[in-house]
Amino acid sequence: MVASYLLATTSCTDFSDYNTIDASAEPSADKTLWENIEANADLSDFASVLRKVGYDKVLNESHTYTVWAPVNGSFNKDSLFSLSDEKITKEFVNNMIADYSHLETDINDTTIYMLNEKLQKFTGKNTSSMSFAGIELIPNSKLQKYNCPSTNGLLYTITNPSAFRYNAYEIISEQKDEASKFHDLVMRFHTETLDESRSVPGKIVDGVQQYDDSVMIVSNQMMSQMLRAQVSNEDSLYTIFIPNDEAWEEASARIAPYYNYLSEMVYQDLSHKDLVGVKGGGTTAAACFMKAGLGQMTSKLASKPADSELSSDAAYMQDSVTWRFMTQDLVYSETNKHYNSKLSSGARFEEGDTLYSTTRSKRTNLPELDEATVSRIQLSNGHARVINKIPFKSWETYAPEIRTRSVGRYITATGNSFSTVRVENLPDTLCTFDYPTETELRYVRINVPDGNSAAPEMDFPLHGVLSTTYDIYAVVVPGWLEHMGDEEYVRKPYTLRFDINYTNEKNEEVRARFNGEEAITTATVATKIAPFLCGDQKIDTLKLGRVTFPVCYAGTDAYPNIKVLCTLSSFGSANRKKYDQQIRIANIILKPIDLVEYEEKLKATKKED
Repeated sequence: MVASYLLATTSCTDFSDYNTIDASAEPSADKTLWENIEANADLSDFASVLRKVGYDKVLNESHTYTVWAPVNGSFNKDSLFSLSDEKITKEFVNNMIADYSHLETDINDTTIYMLNEKLQKFTGKNTSSMSFAGIELIPNSKLQKYNCPSTNGLLYTITNPSAFRYNAYEIISEQKDEASKFHDLVMRFHTETLDESRSVPGKIVDGVQQYDDSVMIVSNQMMSQMLRAQVSNEDSLYTIFIPNDEAWEEASARIAPYYNYLSEMVYQDLSHKDLVGVKGGGTTAAACFMKAGLGQMTSKLASKPADSELSSDAAYMQDSVTWRFMTQDLVYSETNKHYNSKLSSGARFEEGDTLYSTTRSKRTNLPELDEATVSRIQLSNGHARVINKIPFKSWETYAPEIRTRSVGRYITATGNSFSTVRVENLPDTLCTFDYPTETELRYVRINVPDGNSAAPEMDFPLHGVLSTTYDIYAVVVPGWLEHMGDEEYVRKPYTLRFDINYTNEKNEEVRARFNGEEAITTATVATKIAPFLCGDQKIDTLKLGRVTFPVCYAGTDAYPNIKVLCTLSSFGSANRKKYDQQIRIANIILKPIDLVEYEEKLKATKKED
């Protein structure tokens, strides 16, 4: 049997259970790897480690291995013995052993999977620049020997063993004392399932298959699905930011108020049958706002999980969404050199730098990220940074600007439809786009037939609104845009008002009208608000007013809505000559107060400069 399995010169791509190498006259060739290690006085420390974790038996079996055995004095045995057997096995023993025979005489550079599934480069073989795991292996004394054959593999003796490095998933558990809250959240999604195809079956006990060697498949839904990152994959390269408990507490306190939920919340459903054909209001105090409670529905949060320790559905929802936004941009692929090259190089960030996360989000404010970095850790598949603050801008993460041109309800006397219009190649005097990627203007328009006297309305549902303060704007498009080149077209302004319907913290309906600064809830005052005369010469971005929403709608069926109405009750021929009857809206914009204050600060700084 020994003769037939004397180790052969097959490559590491031979994935049979047993490799063979050339027969050898060396004395070691008729002994097992364990016997050769045990017999070598320079490997006595390594032998005692192997014996402690049961690898004296493993390396005495017929399965083929290659062992890079560190000599005495090249590692701290006493420090190792203070660890658990599991940790010793994974981080030291299995970091020195690989399946199959890996010959130094094979001139091809290879990547080797160690038993702990770490990847190590074996390069420059049979040359003066040979290295393993990035460490030079040129013999400098009698202690370093290569290709020593055994009956079940090859033995290398080395004076500089490779250091174990955690991957981007393993490092989370290693930081659990400092980052316990982040660790606990991630581990809620940790699962391990048996890989039957790779496990070694043993006896069947009471009809259940037992395994002598169980191989487990580790997965984490949070990482793979929510963050879109395979952080345990040794072939990948990531940087993961790990918020310590200080960062976690600060971010939770900062973000949670934006997600103040009610377990049940009333709202005006714009698709409700009771709203069909109903006008939004009138010009008298009695008919200022649409009738209270009209089209009202109740949105209920889903029941909390059975194992939740939180006291209410609303609290569970608030915490869940808060944690989701805190963690959604903590992983970055280092292979994205366009944005993320400084993560792998370790260079400091500058103003204007941008990172691109695995959730496909761009993040700025990066010099503060450098300042928040407590420590940097080299990983087997990238880098980790422990941070004491999550400094990403709120409007780039958990409190974004909201834009919509989605019409939830419209009304004209004849029930005519609305349409979406696209216009390209606009002159700069008419429109300056907010983003470089924008090349065309899109807007929605009520289609009132010529000669009809209807005073149209449009209602816009505002999905994703948070419990925070917004400045609200409407982008109004002039009618002459549809008549460019017609010199006889008469440019006419709109006469518009804007109402809003939302829910307060007592779960009560709020109806209000914008006056350019705020939303007025008192009907007698609202009737005296001057109309917005706009949109005759250019695209007007009107500031409607500032509103603080006391409850959060994001992730629910509920929403506030804005009604755009003509201040005229009807359009006779005289009014049609004076005002534009159609309504054209390019966007309703909700700009969070954080962004407003940031932009105001930038403007003030530029003015000073």
